[in-house]
Formats: sequence, structure tokens, C-alpha cells
Amino acid sequence: MLELLKYTLSGFWIFCGSYCLIAMILYFVVNGIIKIFSRFFRMIMVLIKGWPPSHLDADGDWFQKSDSAS
Repeated sequence: MLELLKYTLSGFWIFCGSYCLIAMILYFVVNGIIKIFSRFFRMIMVLIKGWPPSHLDADGDWFQKSDSAS
């Protein structure tokens, strides 16, 4: 671990590249965890309260209002 830290801090551009890589990995991990928990709690609410109300679709997302001329 210490060698990896020494390599990362050995130059400015190496540090920038390492930081970007770590930031992207952390973003995808945290985003995945948040999606898993939000979908799980949405599923629990549908089980407790029944099917979503008429202003939500089957996933629980808001419907987009479409202004059709017909």
C-alpha cells in the first residue's frame, strides 16, 4: 500500500490520473448502493401501500405530461 501511495504522489499528472480513476470508481460504487437502497425501499412501500397511485408509473416515477393536440 505504501508503494502505491509513493507512486501516486511521485508526479502531478500521475496524481491527477489516479485521483480521476478513484473518483470514478467511488462514484459508480456509491451510485449503485444508493440505487439498490432506493429501489428496495420503493418495493417495500408498494408492498405496504399497494400499487402506485395514478400519477406514478409502475416503477414509481412521475409521469411526463404530454400536450398532444389530438
